[in-house]
Amino acid sequence: MLKSPFHTKISLQERLSQLTGHLVEINAARLGLEPGRLQKVYKRNFIQVQQELFVATSLNSIRVFDISEPRRSLLIGIRTTFPSGNAFNQMKLVQIGLNFIEVQAKGKKYPSRILFPLNKIEGIFRITPA
Repeated sequence: MLKSPFHTKISLQERLSQLTGHLVEINAARLGLEPGRLQKVYKRNFIQVQQELFVATSLNSIRVFDISEPRRSLLIGIRTTFPSGNAFNQMKLVQIGLNFIEVQAKGKKYPSRILFPLNKIEGIFRITPA
């Protein structure tokens, strides 16, 4: 079971509002958008990146760049509704919001976070170090 310190009462739109101005990469089915600045987060549903509107909860994920390592994290694996292979097997959980989860992305060279709408998550499992 995941411990409660990782649960927050913040929505995906609220979290994205905190990240306005950051470089983001949108991941969705049949979409190859180059990273761009998160220009605006609307109160309900939409975000604006590169002069285009997206429904945040319909995306597979949103990767946010230029964000530091979290103070606390928990090693987890994620099962997604979209094909991802083993890409999300060793992630650091940062928080579980009302309708999203946030993880620290792999790699130290370009620190980033990935936000997944909960409707794109089938399961989360804890990884115990060997």
